[in-house]
Amino acid sequence: MTEDAQRYAEVDPSGTRTLLSKRSLSSVLAVTVVLAVASWIVGVDPLLLLSSAARDQMVAFVADGFPPEVGRDFLFGRTLRDGLLWAVVETLAISIVGTSLAVVFAIPLALASASTVTHEGPLYAGASSSRVAFGYVLHRSARVVLSFLRSVPGLVWGFLFVTAVGLGPFAGALALGVHNAGVLGKLYADFLEDTDPMTTEAVASSGATRFQAVCHGMVPQISATVASYTLYRWECTIRSATILGFVGAGGIGYYLVISIQRLQYQKLVTAIAAVFALVVMSDALASRLRARMV
Repeated sequence: MTEDAQRYAEVDPSGTRTLLSKRSLSSVLAVTVVLAVASWIVGVDPLLLLSSAARDQMVAFVADGFPPEVGRDFLFGRTLRDGLLWAVVETLAISIVGTSLAVVFAIPLALASASTVTHEGPLYAGASSSRVAFGYVLHRSARVVLSFLRSVPGLVWGFLFVTAVGLGPFAGALALGVHNAGVLGKLYADFLEDTDPMTTEAVASSGATRFQAVCHGMVPQISATVASYTLYRWECTIRSATILGFVGAGGIGYYLVISIQRLQYQKLVTAIAAVFALVVMSDALASRLRARMV
């Protein structure tokens, strides 16, 4: 047995390989210790969930929520821009506008933060040191911006934009757009850095500029993946949009907040069912769109 084989596996006298090597056992032990410490910090206690008091509280909550509220005034409201169903439409619109803004913001940030676009790879073979240094500074700066955008939760962005532009769905769309720009920008940049350099080099050697080499050499390699992940982020945005009503950013979250504050559990159950239906519909639509792109 070679030295590498001895490093990753042990062999018993019969010549069969054991299930776990020493390294694997060490990894399992480390994960177990981390999980145990995290559970201690969180205060995990399954017996609390199984206690009679917890069961009684959950049963009482479910009982208070049935039958769900299906009154006309609650579902449709008294005007066009009123009622639960309009809030569902508003939530969907927030997610669409928010995702579109995220893509618009993410594309330039991704190009600036991808090392293969700014200072490394076949596009910069023989480039001057000053150009490479400038590209590196641009790359690091864009990475910091992306990290900041996605590190601030969407709910916090929602609070900031409600303060800036006032209550309503526009603040929610801005919040989701800015937060998801950081997420999508990071993904797009990583995809650009994982492209085949030989394809890019072939396009560049034909006399194309760096920008043309990126557009015709890198982008075609990642277009399907980018579309798939963008649709996935749109699905996530719909779920995020439902809670922006907690800070006054419109959508169905407003009904969730009001129902909880007023202890109107029948209306709360109806609002939760509407959120579930919206998520299922968006998942099905995104799956169909994704299947057509493959």
